[in-house]
Amino acid sequence: MKYKPPKVEEYPDTDDAGTSKRKRDDNAPEIPVPIDLGEDQDATETQFPPTKAPRPSETPGDDELDMEEEDLADEDGDDGDIYEEYDQAQADDNGDEEGEDEQEEEDEEDEEEGGVVLVGQETDEGNGDEEIDEEEDELEEDNANRPKIHKAVERFGRPPLEGTSVAEKPLTASAETILAMVIDAMLKSRPISHDLSQRAVNKVIDKGYHDIKKLGDSSWEERTTVLKDGGYNRYREQGATSLGELAEFINGRYDGDLNNLWEEAHHDRARTRELVQEIKGLGDLGVDLFFNNVQSVWPSIAPFVDGRSLQTADQVGLGTDLDAIYAELEGDAMMMSRLANGLSVARLEKRQGELIGI
Repeated sequence: MKYKPPKVEEYPDTDDAGTSKRKRDDNAPEIPVPIDLGEDQDATETQFPPTKAPRPSETPGDDELDMEEEDLADEDGDDGDIYEEYDQAQADDNGDEEGEDEQEEEDEEDEEEGGVVLVGQETDEGNGDEEIDEEEDELEEDNANRPKIHKAVERFGRPPLEGTSVAEKPLTASAETILAMVIDAMLKSRPISHDLSQRAVNKVIDKGYHDIKKLGDSSWEERTTVLKDGGYNRYREQGATSLGELAEFINGRYDGDLNNLWEEAHHDRARTRELVQEIKGLGDLGVDLFFNNVQSVWPSIAPFVDGRSLQTADQVGLGTDLDAIYAELEGDAMMMSRLANGLSVARLEKRQGELIGI
C-alpha cells in the first residue's frame, strides 16, 4: 500500500484586500496594511496609514511665518535702540571669537617663555592667580576713597566725536564742531548698528562735510557715495537727503552757524531743544545724542544724559540725580559728556556688569 501525503488546503495568491501574498519572515518587521476607508478615502490615506502620513511640521509652520513677519516689521520700525543692540550683539560675538584667538596666542607665548609642562607636572598657576588677585585688591584699596562716578568716567568715558579728525584737537564751540556733532547725532539716531554709523560719520567728516560750505556745495549723488563708502547702505539715500536739507536749514535760518541758534535760545536748554528739533531727520533720539556731546562746548546744556543711558546709570549704582553726579564731577561739562557717552557704550556693548563691579 502506497503512502499518501495529507491533503493540504491551497490558498489563493491574493487576499481580500487585493494585496499580493508574501512569505512570512519571522525576523522581518511587520508592514502596516493600508486601510480601506471607502470611496471618500483620499490618495494620501490610501498610500499611507495614519501613522505614516506626512507630518505637518515638514511644511513651514506658523512660528516661521511669524518670524518672517517680525523681520519685515523690524525693517520698517523706528526704534533705533533695538537694531543697535541686536547688531551690536552680533559684533560682540565676532569680538568674542577674536578674543579667543588672542587668548590662544597669549597661551602659546606663555608656553614658550615658561617651557614645556609635562603631563602630571605640578604648576604654580594657582599662585600666579593669587598674586594677580592681591594686586587687584591693592588697587581697589588705593582707589577706595575715589568716588565711583570718577572710576566710571576713567574706565568707560568717551569724548565727543571720538575717532574723528575733529576730536584730534581740543574741542571748541566752532561752527564746524557743532555741525559735526549734529551730523554725528543724525546718522547714529537711525536704526543701524553703532559700528556702521560710526564709520559713516568718520567718512562724512573726512570728506569735510562738517564745513557748512562744503556740505552746501555737495551734490546728492556725492553725499550718497560718501555714505555708501562708510557702510551706511540701508539709509544712504535718506541720509544724503537729510544732509542736504541740514545745510539749507543752517544757511537759511542761522547764517551758516548753529551757534546763532544757541544765542537765539539765550542758552536755555528747553528752548534750545525746541529749536534743534526743527532740523529734519534728527528726531528726539537725535537731539538727545546731540546734547550728550554739545554740553561739552555749550556748558549750559549740562548736566545731561540721554534717557536710555540714565537708566543704565541707575542699574549700575550711579543713580539718576544728575545734579548730584555733576557736583561729584566738580561741574566739569566735558566730564559729564564723557560720562554720558561712556554709559551709552556700556549699554550697547552689554558691559553694565563691569560698571557695577568698580
